[in-house]
Amino acid sequence: MNSLDRFISFFSPSTAYRRQLFRDALKKRETYAAAKTTRLTGNWTTTSTADVNNVISLSSPAVRARVRQLLRDFPYLARAAKILVDYSVGTGIIYQSKVKGSDGKLDKKVNTRIEDAVKWWMDEADAAGKLHYYEMMRLAKRQDCESGEFLLVKAMQKDPNRYVPYALQMYEVDWLTSRQDTYGLYGLARSTDSTKEVRQGIEYDNQTGRVTGYYFADPTYGGDVTYIPAQQVVHGFQTYRPGQLRGISDFAPGVILANDLAEYMDAEIDGAKMAAKWVAFVKTKTPQALQSGLPYSQVTAGGDTQEKIEELANGIIEYLRPDEDIELASANRPGQTFQPFVRLLLTMLAVTTGVPFELISGEYTGLNFSTAKIVRNDFAQQLRPISMQHIRQFGMPTIGPAIDYAVMSGKLYLPNYWKNRRRYLEGEWQPPGMDAVDPLREAKSQIEAISFGLKSRQQVARERGVDLEDIYKDQRADLDMQEEYGLNLTAAKTNAANNPAAVNKEGD
Repeated sequence: MNSLDRFISFFSPSTAYRRQLFRDALKKRETYAAAKTTRLTGNWTTTSTADVNNVISLSSPAVRARVRQLLRDFPYLARAAKILVDYSVGTGIIYQSKVKGSDGKLDKKVNTRIEDAVKWWMDEADAAGKLHYYEMMRLAKRQDCESGEFLLVKAMQKDPNRYVPYALQMYEVDWLTSRQDTYGLYGLARSTDSTKEVRQGIEYDNQTGRVTGYYFADPTYGGDVTYIPAQQVVHGFQTYRPGQLRGISDFAPGVILANDLAEYMDAEIDGAKMAAKWVAFVKTKTPQALQSGLPYSQVTAGGDTQEKIEELANGIIEYLRPDEDIELASANRPGQTFQPFVRLLLTMLAVTTGVPFELISGEYTGLNFSTAKIVRNDFAQQLRPISMQHIRQFGMPTIGPAIDYAVMSGKLYLPNYWKNRRRYLEGEWQPPGMDAVDPLREAKSQIEAISFGLKSRQQVARERGVDLEDIYKDQRADLDMQEEYGLNLTAAKTNAANNPAAVNKEGD
């Protein structure tokens, strides 16, 4: 009991007893351990209750600048970004039209016309005339890794030589300006006269949260602010909390770690370089050099001074006095703990970026088939939502208008298109696949899965990043070419599979 309880108990023991019971009940109340305040967590301040848009508004400029700097200068983070782009987008998430006829089967003629029109447009999709559509898709994913979001503006080009006037113009997210914001830096409202509010350059309806427009301005040269309706803007980012208007890089949790690792490795490399330069030292046994007040390297036996530091190739030997001893320098850097420590930090960086350690480090020592398969399957599982997000935020909003303009310009004929537009926009996007770790083993397991009905040929083809119809087309073309040149390779392949030695003997 504290002094107040003792004072109360002197006049009313029952009251003091009830106070003690209530205090004990509070201590025993069940809560999450993470929410308890102890001597170790007493100074842990958080911003969990802060509005997500305020947190991103205050943090994103610094995070964006730091991630960009690390992507330029730190090889491991740059490799992580490249791997995410290569594995989630690859050379492009391929679009395929899947329009069905009245019989429920794919209408091959219509699908071919749509895909041909889309391919024509993809060649000139970039308003700047520099990038192919799939290159823009890669760049958008790169921006997503770097800035946490990407921006496209649907533009109209008046060039009569274009297939259709519709084009895409890419902007860095820095172009979104806060000059028109109705909210201040710390989320304080400046105006509440309308249902339309503006935060971080994005105008939205405060009743529904629907974005209605964007404010753009050149971040370098300033100039006038341009308002663009939301229908003309493609804005992609990962949403983590309801009401979120802007994105932030997924690399944010690893920024401090990556910077510390970069500085640590630079310091260790510099130390190793300096240690390797000094080959030997000469030690004196007399106090004369100290009494002279001159540096050891400038004192001789007679008291005269002259330079006595000699460089041999990339080594240095320092002569001090004639009666001195030579001690060879031992360059023990980097130490034995350097590599394990760097490996630990790279493992942490792999966790924050979502890229396996083996890929981010380029170290495959000790990997076997089982481990490599686990790593690949785990990474493939992480990539599925990443690729799907890019399809929904980049692919689908941009391909639909391309088909619309192809129909309106008369370049693509689709009967009753505007009455049944949804039917003609049916399509699939094929993300890149992964090569087999052990092709023979995995081929056998896929064959067994297909034979037992656990997988379809389409599923196997998708896992490889190709369409089954394309495989069949290639096989048909292969057979036609064999026939054209009078070859019969099918029998040879069968014999080789069953008895390779017999085929080699026949060849001899």
